[in-house]
Amino acid sequence: MTLAGRHLISINDFSNEEIEAVLNLADEMSSAIEKGKRLDLCQGKELYTIFYEPSTRTRSSFETAMHRLGGTVVTHAEAQVTSSAAKGESIADTIRVLERYADIIVMRHPLDGSTRLAAEHSSVPVISGGDGAHEHPTQTLLDLYTIRKEKGAIRGKGVALCGDLRHGRTVHSLVIALARFGAEITCIAPPDFGLPDHIRDILKAYRCKLTEYESLEDIVAEGSLVLHQPRVESRESRVESRGGRGTPERSVSRLQTGFMSFLLENLDVLYFTRLQRERLPTGKIGDAAEESYRINRQLLEKSRDDALIMHPLPRTNELAYEVDQDKRAAYFRQAGYGVPVRMALIALLLGAVETRVSEWPKRKTPKLAKDVSGVRCLNPRCVTQAERYATAKFYPVNPQLLRCYYCDWMVQVV
Repeated sequence: MTLAGRHLISINDFSNEEIEAVLNLADEMSSAIEKGKRLDLCQGKELYTIFYEPSTRTRSSFETAMHRLGGTVVTHAEAQVTSSAAKGESIADTIRVLERYADIIVMRHPLDGSTRLAAEHSSVPVISGGDGAHEHPTQTLLDLYTIRKEKGAIRGKGVALCGDLRHGRTVHSLVIALARFGAEITCIAPPDFGLPDHIRDILKAYRCKLTEYESLEDIVAEGSLVLHQPRVESRESRVESRGGRGTPERSVSRLQTGFMSFLLENLDVLYFTRLQRERLPTGKIGDAAEESYRINRQLLEKSRDDALIMHPLPRTNELAYEVDQDKRAAYFRQAGYGVPVRMALIALLLGAVETRVSEWPKRKTPKLAKDVSGVRCLNPRCVTQAERYATAKFYPVNPQLLRCYYCDWMVQVV
């Protein structure tokens, strides 16, 4: 089968083979860019970008990608106030109109599952440019491309995800892809900012080995890391195995030593994310969360010489400007890779480049639950809460638990 005509809403919409097809084509696109070649693969095709939330890199790189493929672009920024959404127009009606103007649509929206709903009503490919706190699959494609290009492979690489992992959609897509490609994952997040439960459930399904620390509290003057004790027995055991002998009540200094040794020996990538202020309830942000994770020159001195420092950007306080000059700082190169990766994705979804891949998924596709009338998703950010015409759909997890088709939120049933 080919990728022509497909949507990309979740990273799990593509198989590993399909992801590799995008990355391989991105290598060819990157080579063409370096040689100054213009590729007219999409001449006569129109890309429409509609963004209900701010964007610098995602929207600009998609539009640049389409121009370099010889196509044309219509862009709609600040759509929440400049489109008919301000008059109450639904996502479904907006998409039904836009599909008549464009051959492919990129959409960003603040509601979880919004791009999935948009794809249901579109006859042309819809690409998610990020939906609420849910997923950001094209960011993951360029993140995987960055790791593969600069570290040679993804499998077996030690990757630490640091920061707001609960509300950051980039890491939700990325951690799933890393698990599927066999990376070794460490999560470091402030209290109450760890991975959401539905992401944990997906990782369990992939039998992912996940090491977690309750928080990365601060980088102290001497450059050490102060860590809270892990919350559960298995995590305590993992910390013990990395930090030497002793009990979970041992001193912080030994935790620091053990974790820094872990950094030096195992981490190929440090992936930082900002605190997602726009998705936090008023009063949710405390000083501890704001200051709990930061990378600066002192931390770099204790990290591997060949480690990659990645960040989806924009940054706030978690990434010091003094890091920019270090050879390990990959985040601006990472942003640049967005153009060839998105060129490859557009070309494949429009059928401008043919690639044959195996049928996906090979296992049976989960079936939606039946007899769920009256059940609504309880996620206040779910698109079904705002777009009332959207029929609530769920996957069965067990007889008492359902997973929302749109936002993956778990709903308990009696």
